[in-house]
Amino acid sequence: MYFKRLLLLLLTVTSISFASNDIDLNQLVIEAKKTNKHILVFLHITGCNYCLKMEEFTFDDEKVEEAIKKDFLFVDINVRDKGLVSFDNFKVSKLKFAKEIGYAMYPSCLFFDKNGELVYDEVGYRDEHQFLETLQLVSSKAYNDVE
Repeated sequence: MYFKRLLLLLLTVTSISFASNDIDLNQLVIEAKKTNKHILVFLHITGCNYCLKMEEFTFDDEKVEEAIKKDFLFVDINVRDKGLVSFDNFKVSKLKFAKEIGYAMYPSCLFFDKNGELVYDEVGYRDEHQFLETLQLVSSKAYNDVE
């Protein structure tokens, strides 16, 4: 059931990923501008129990799925996978991307606005209720009021 829902989520939520497993975040910024959505980057690593728990329970929740589909462009990055991430003026491995932007702890959820600016982040596991609150905070742009 989990894998079926995850596949459905990945098919219904916009993400730019190519056959070579490369991810072009620059292209996602263009799409975010067109759709007026935020970009949600889920950084995780193989073998992390909290990452797996977020995949299996948090992202599998129907309300979370709906909120992501409505207001976000979703990018799933397993930092141990092959492939490169292109963003701004650099193109690096997925692991190096996470380290370069300062997120070497997993899971991490990064939220970029339609201009490609990092506007909010959460490091660590969040259950479906906590994560739904985060999605609402970001989609309403209330992150401007958070210190």
